[in-house]
Amino acid sequence: MKIVVILMSMIYSLMAADAAAAAKLLGYETDYRTALTTAKQENKMVLMVIVQEPCPYCDRLVKETLSTKCVQRRMKHYVPLIVDKHSDYPQQFKPPMIPMSFVVDPESEEVTFEIVGALPFKEYIHDLETEIEFRDIEESGN
Repeated sequence: MKIVVILMSMIYSLMAADAAAAAKLLGYETDYRTALTTAKQENKMVLMVIVQEPCPYCDRLVKETLSTKCVQRRMKHYVPLIVDKHSDYPQQFKPPMIPMSFVVDPESEEVTFEIVGALPFKEYIHDLETEIEFRDIEESGN
């Protein structure tokens, strides 16, 4: 029985969406300050995704949403960052629930848009496109 429990624990840990493994899988930044610096240099917003382990919804977000080619194509508009809820990043981004995605202005370090939960990829894309459209409207002054 102990062996079964140990094996199940090992399998679950391999499936869990910890921030470091997700960053490696997705090619996301893991350090908040580095993401800000890159975003300023590239004139982009930071897309900060906050996850924790264990969290089946975080696993779903990483594996079924963020890893899709459709979502990955939208990342060209952002510097994507993924952090663990318990890691070191500014307190103003501590989320009320997990997973949570924030679009952060690298100059003001203010949240300009939020995506709550583990949305299916089509809904996540819709939210990203909405954020991009709102930003374009604000920048053009219309």
